[in-house]
This record gives sequence, C-alpha cells and structure tokens, in this order.
Amino acid sequence: MDEAVNTQSFQVGLGFPDLGKPGALKMLTFVVPMDIVKGRKYFVAGGGDGGTMLELEASYYYPLTDNLAIAPAFYVISNPNNFDRNPGIYVGNLRAQFNF
Repeated sequence: MDEAVNTQSFQVGLGFPDLGKPGALKMLTFVVPMDIVKGRKYFVAGGGDGGTMLELEASYYYPLTDNLAIAPAFYVISNPNNFDRNPGIYVGNLRAQFNF
C-alpha cells in the first residue's frame, strides 16, 4: 500500500523601510506554517482536525539612537496546531535592541 503525507506552507510579507524615520522598518507578514493536505493520520501527535493554522504578524523596528532601537510586534494565530476548535492566540511584545 503506497501511502503519502502531503503538506504545504507559505509566507508572504511586506516591508516598508524608513517609515517614520530613516532606518525604521514596518513589516507585515502572513504565514501558513504547515497545512496537512493528505496523510493526517500518520502524524504521531495528530495533525489537527482539518483546520489550517494561520499567522499574521505586524512589527515595527524603530531606531532611537545609533545604539538603541525598540521593536514592538503583534501576532494573531488562528486555528493553533491545525485545530478549528482551538481558540485564537493573540501576542504582543516590546523588544529593545542594543548595538555595541
């Protein structure tokens, strides 16, 4: 018996350099990390219930000085682990970047 597992994934994004200030970068990204098309039953941890996990990210790198920048980001993840019944996940963070 010839069984197969088929998956697909993709990512698209947009970048907006120098938005608001020279050196700044606004980014929008859409990701499908892994959609199981065929062979869900062969995944040891299960392959979800047929849902497709989707991720959307918005982030902004903003330099404050030559050595310090902040980078806030916001993520939305729907159908975590490819389960339609899982609630969406919303994550916000604020990162500081130091250059020496």
